[in-house]
Amino acid sequence: MVLVKSQRDVYIKVKDFHSRLTDDKHHRYLSWEHCYDYFGQDEVDIDKACLHMAFYLASWGMYRGSSFLLWKDYLIHKEVVKRLLEHKHLRKVNADYSDSDIGEIIKLCDWIKDWYKKNTGKINGKAKKANATPTLVTKIILGALGCVPAYDRYFIDGLRDKKIGSLNPGKKGIKAIVDFYINHRVQFDSLQMKIKTIGGRSYPAMKLIDMYFWQIGSEQNSKVKATQ
Repeated sequence: MVLVKSQRDVYIKVKDFHSRLTDDKHHRYLSWEHCYDYFGQDEVDIDKACLHMAFYLASWGMYRGSSFLLWKDYLIHKEVVKRLLEHKHLRKVNADYSDSDIGEIIKLCDWIKDWYKKNTGKINGKAKKANATPTLVTKIILGALGCVPAYDRYFIDGLRDKKIGSLNPGKKGIKAIVDFYINHRVQFDSLQMKIKTIGGRSYPAMKLIDMYFWQIGSEQNSKVKATQ
């Protein structure tokens, strides 16, 4: 069982992350909320969903100069959005993941990666195969379904700091973070209720996990910069 030294550590880290959103009503991190909320509607317009996905990804650094997405319009996401909507039931899982749920998420990750690789066409005028990284793929799923955290640099640094063994979104990795949530469920569930009271929406379990480990990685990065 992986437990943090202080049970209150979970509450503090997630609260510190979320305070950015309460301090700035137009903070870029709110793009996740807009995207996630839109995908949760009963009636979803595919083009609008693509716009939400594209802007959310841009807000979270996925349209930098090195990204193939920089050379594409928002409709590049159309088939991926359709596939995400076919898995909308995963939004209801919260922290109670079965092996079947985890397997479905992994297959969805693989499908998204493969789709961009085969269907992106030219990138900046050159015929290339797009590299949809685990960071991009998991950010996409987090934005639409909220059933897996985004495996970016800060999140992985946070996992490493807390000695969560598997640092990738495979079966072992997802199981490890689900177990972490369950082991600290009282704190996470309390945060879920508090955030809903503040903002009117309930953050899914894996978004809270994402915020917790990302905050740890971000704080580590700030400390390193301060010593340079």
